[in-house]
Amino acid sequence: MNRTFFMRALALAFLLALAGPAQFSCDENPSDNSSKLRITAYSGNNQTERAGAMLPAPLVVRVSDILGNAKPGVPVEFSSHGEPLASVNPQTAATDANGFASCGFKLGTRVGTQHVWATTAEDSTVFSATAVALACPEENPAKICQWPAGHIFIATASSSLMSGSGSIVIDYNPANGEITPVIETSNPIDGISFSSRGELFVSSPNRIWKVNHETPALEDYIAWAGDLHISMDPNPGSILAGLAITGPVRIDCPSSEVSSILAPHTFNNNLKWQTVAVDPVTRDIYMISESLPTSYALWRVYWDGRTSEPSFDVVKILSVGAAAPAGMCVDSTGTVYIVFDGNDSYRRIVSVTSTGTVDYDFFNFYTYYGGTSIEAGRWGDIAYLGGKLYVIDRRNDRLVIISKHGTWLDEVKDPAFSRPLDEIHHYAICASPTRICTTKK
Repeated sequence: MNRTFFMRALALAFLLALAGPAQFSCDENPSDNSSKLRITAYSGNNQTERAGAMLPAPLVVRVSDILGNAKPGVPVEFSSHGEPLASVNPQTAATDANGFASCGFKLGTRVGTQHVWATTAEDSTVFSATAVALACPEENPAKICQWPAGHIFIATASSSLMSGSGSIVIDYNPANGEITPVIETSNPIDGISFSSRGELFVSSPNRIWKVNHETPALEDYIAWAGDLHISMDPNPGSILAGLAITGPVRIDCPSSEVSSILAPHTFNNNLKWQTVAVDPVTRDIYMISESLPTSYALWRVYWDGRTSEPSFDVVKILSVGAAAPAGMCVDSTGTVYIVFDGNDSYRRIVSVTSTGTVDYDFFNFYTYYGGTSIEAGRWGDIAYLGGKLYVIDRRNDRLVIISKHGTWLDEVKDPAFSRPLDEIHHYAICASPTRICTTKK
């Protein structure tokens, strides 16, 4: 054996004997961080919205250990770190059983990239979002108080308040039952809606008008060639969303054209253009197409209010007998309420939850009003306001109020809603926003 090698081995053995057996634990090893919790951005990153608006999707984080196991009950702090006029809600949230926590983010007024930090006691992650400039004042997410809050607005071609032919917009105050004419026009009105900002719009077969609250008068907003009937609902991602026989459309700043959200005629011209509803929380669009003479498909378009070509699916196929959809609205829980009106005994409101649970007997007008064709009424468009549903009976000239639980609450009978013996006209209905706003422009 080589003498040098032997001496080195002997020296090493001696040193090891002096040191004794090596004993390490996780607690004693300062470089070991295997017990540290990790936080990761799970969903909601890299969204684009108008400056000052809420992002359409929440910012979701997941907290886990090094093996990826979810950690519930961990406090997570969300912060925009001083971004001007930006806010997160909530600022602190504990992770759920699956390790998730989330917040909503209202962008600040600065155009460009903005950030939200999500932090635990041991780790942090960051979300990015892009704020784009407003294209017109109507797109401003700041609410304005032009019209009375919490009222029902109705556009109809049949009202005792009309002085001639054409259409009229009337304002019904649920607090005191007062009915007020807003504006009369020789133009036929197909749809009526408030924008998410709080401005009032009506649609005719070849244009969309904004209603001047001071004059009042119809102001040209967007026009198009040919007759295209459009119903409308607020679009929380811009101004208005609409539905035509060709498919769902977005209505943006003038003088832009009404643009398709999906390829035209995706639904084979079977859409019922009078029935459209936009979820105020998710921004998804609901619409109805005819499948068979006795059944209809309820569609959901997963839309953020801005992009084109979103995905879509069928929520439910509804079998309703000899009846047709006459109106639709959706509440903040994602429950859709659809009015079906038929010449036989099928006259009712059908409810469909966001998960597809159907209640065909949510409210049955024919049964409630004694099973007679006259009292059972002829029904149309429907509006949701403060936990109540408002729908007009064209046959009996009354506004009927139903709770969101399917209970009859009240009715107001007045020819201002519908002239006697005139029950075949189209009308549209919407509710004015009840949210707090700070400007009076």
